[in-house]
Amino acid sequence: MIANPARTTRHHLANQATPAYSLIRKACACGNASTAKQLAQHGKCAACALAAVRDAIMPGDFAKLQHMLGAVKQYPKSKWGWRNYFAAGSGQQHEAMQRLVAAGLATAGRAANEMTYFHATRLGCKAAGLDAAGIKRAMED
Repeated sequence: MIANPARTTRHHLANQATPAYSLIRKACACGNASTAKQLAQHGKCAACALAAVRDAIMPGDFAKLQHMLGAVKQYPKSKWGWRNYFAAGSGQQHEAMQRLVAAGLATAGRAANEMTYFHATRLGCKAAGLDAAGIKRAMED
């Protein structure tokens, strides 16, 4: 097959259209390696972003998030994400869930009797420590 110079030129121009910095590895302020695109968009690496979210909520709220996803010590890590709901009544549980919703870690679901069901978001799954398979399991209907 003979190479077509016109096609080669177009291919070359298409490669130049993508920002060159997007996949270059750079160091975050914490010392972790991250892509330049991540640092340009968010100002920090993914680990720092998750740490900031964890610091923004109360420790008891984080325990409720882990319980919501079945990410507790009594279950092996390979099973985490087997559930994705938390039935909160009125009072402290409901307030804690509202703080998780405000942080973007959970969403409010249906209300039944005097309980409201809450479900973790993808960000909530990552913050709770789930791996990719656990997140997939948690996001299934």
